[in-house]
Amino acid sequence: VWRPEVVEVGYGTPWRHLLSPDQLAGPVLLGGYGGTWAPAGSLTERRLSRADLTTQGLTLGAGVVAAVAPGACPLTVTAALTAYLAGESAGRCGPCVNGLPELARAFARYVSLDAPPEADAGRRVAELAGLVRGRGACAHPDGAARLVTSALAACPQEVGRHALGSCEYDDPW
Repeated sequence: VWRPEVVEVGYGTPWRHLLSPDQLAGPVLLGGYGGTWAPAGSLTERRLSRADLTTQGLTLGAGVVAAVAPGACPLTVTAALTAYLAGESAGRCGPCVNGLPELARAFARYVSLDAPPEADAGRRVAELAGLVRGRGACAHPDGAARLVTSALAACPQEVGRHALGSCEYDDPW
């Protein structure tokens, strides 16, 4: 049974001591909602350390680790998190007021199973992520852009399935 918990661990602890084999078999979100997705299986033989994460282009960020619940689609989880982040801005600058809501809508359309995505949907998501990155009065837009782009990079097979109107996971969320 998947349940959230808070655990304090030392650097160097093997990931297999922190997460179950099922959790390690799927993508793992590192650094919280503005973090980066580690590809499925990429942490299995690794340790919780900056050196190990850096070799994979990852960071622990705020120290939050979130494994996707069994059966949940990481792309639809990311779409929901992006929508949440779009609604949680201070509303003080253009990237948050306009960019994040549009990024959330574009990503939700891109991963929706209701209809195949438009031919340029992936390009539009990448374009919007690039437009908000580095332009906000704070790092909130950067985190949302990082979340989206890392999901696409960490889950290429699932992106391909969604493009064909299917999903590997039983519970899209």
